[in-house]
Amino acid sequence: MPRLSLSPLRMRLSALRARMALLLAVSVLVTAVSAAALVAVLGFVNGEVDRLASAQQRLELLSGLSGRIGDYALVALQAAQAPDGLGNLPAAGDRAREAFRRFGMALGEDVARQADEEQRTLMAARSRTIARLRAQFEMLDQRVKAAMITPQRAVGVRVALDVFAAGFGAPLGQAIEEERAAAQAAQQAVRDLRARTLRWGIAGVVLALLLAALIYHRLGRSLIRRVADVSAAAAEVARGRTDTRLTVTGHDELSLAMARFNRMAMQLARREARLVADQQRLQEIVDARTAELRGANERLENVDLARRRFFTDVSHELRTPLTVILGEAEVTLRPAAPRPDDMRAALQVIQARARRLHRRVEDLLRIARSETGQIELERRPVAIAALFAEAAETVTPLAAARQLTLERAQAAGLTVEADREWLRQVIEGLVANAVRHSSPGGTIRMEAAEEAGEVVLRVRDQGEGIPRDELPHVFERFWRGTGSGREGSGFGIGLALAKWIVERHGGSIAIESRVGAPLAPDEGGPSAGDGPGTCVAIRLPAILPHVTLEPAQ
Repeated sequence: MPRLSLSPLRMRLSALRARMALLLAVSVLVTAVSAAALVAVLGFVNGEVDRLASAQQRLELLSGLSGRIGDYALVALQAAQAPDGLGNLPAAGDRAREAFRRFGMALGEDVARQADEEQRTLMAARSRTIARLRAQFEMLDQRVKAAMITPQRAVGVRVALDVFAAGFGAPLGQAIEEERAAAQAAQQAVRDLRARTLRWGIAGVVLALLLAALIYHRLGRSLIRRVADVSAAAAEVARGRTDTRLTVTGHDELSLAMARFNRMAMQLARREARLVADQQRLQEIVDARTAELRGANERLENVDLARRRFFTDVSHELRTPLTVILGEAEVTLRPAAPRPDDMRAALQVIQARARRLHRRVEDLLRIARSETGQIELERRPVAIAALFAEAAETVTPLAAARQLTLERAQAAGLTVEADREWLRQVIEGLVANAVRHSSPGGTIRMEAAEEAGEVVLRVRDQGEGIPRDELPHVFERFWRGTGSGREGSGFGIGLALAKWIVERHGGSIAIESRVGAPLAPDEGGPSAGDGPGTCVAIRLPAILPHVTLEPAQ
């Protein structure tokens, strides 16, 4: 039971707050005791100083009283020598009585201040002595005044003074000696009190030093040592050594702070490890992004190469028709009178090459407009059947020259809201691409249908198809594929331009293709599911039927 009862007390005393409170309590107690001792010493000193001052004051008053009595006697003798009157004798008597009164008041105040009964008795005895002396002075004054009215006034005054001196001198001298002895006793008491105060002060200082050393040994030394350990550990952590730990031995607030410091150092170590891991991941990301940037640079180089090839092809495509036109003109103009048949044949060749050149220039203009976005669509309802007819009329001669069959499905009733000229050029370009990439004897089919509120336009062919790895790039500008090496394969802008125009109309374009050997004419049509070929599908919003809306009420 005693161990159980002391354990909480020890735990409370081991707390830093309790130690600080104990230190403060001891400091307050020492201060209070010192203040109380100082107040007591000052009280004693004040009392003794008051006794000394009172004794000196009474001694001075007695000296003054003796002087006033002597003055009274001298004035009385002078008045006795005068022929008549009292002269200054009444004034001298009043001054002597004032001296008695002042001494009596001082003595009364001293008696009132005394707490010791013995001292009060002694002071009262002195008061009676002064009262007798005053009574003797009053008798002297009466005798002198009585002698002044007798014929022998000088003799009577001297007799009265002699009688007064015989009874007044001894008590006055005794009173003076008593006051002098009281003053000396007060001085001796002050000296003794100063010596005792000095001894007790030295003893108090020694005791305070011993108590301070004990408190430092019990409370301050361990506290200062642990604070120094915390400071050194903090310096180590600041230098980057996050593995530094403190040894926690106590249960006070500082020990709790040291434990928290250990947890903080542990968290810093974990964060440092995570930071290193994050730096490694960041370095990996930077390396990956660098590789991506390197790939992007390579792609940009490829694009630049494609652009240079594009401009080379453009110059070739433009130079070839111009060369043919110039050659036909020069050949026709050489004879002095060219024949009409030769002239007509030359003009037809020039016209064909000029149209081809015109189409190339138009393609370039469309590309320039699509690059800058400067294009204005004139939207109006367009019949799909009419678009198919116009495209077929333009491409039929080219298809016939390559021994291809051009078919178009019935699209009666299907209309879209679009720019007629741009949409016609898109369909014509898709059919022309199909013609260029189809083998002789194949079939090209134009289809149209309405699906889920959209008009779907499809152009199918039975050509060699597009490899699977090239399909994602077919809509990129200036991309012509790895197999587009023969003359007349185009600029690599047809599908990119078609995609741009269809998206400006709010639609979408997609392409499907199969690669394989070309089908023979009798092996199936364009919808054969197992043969090679390409299908380009355009989806455009259908025109909604007109409805009558009631005005809002």
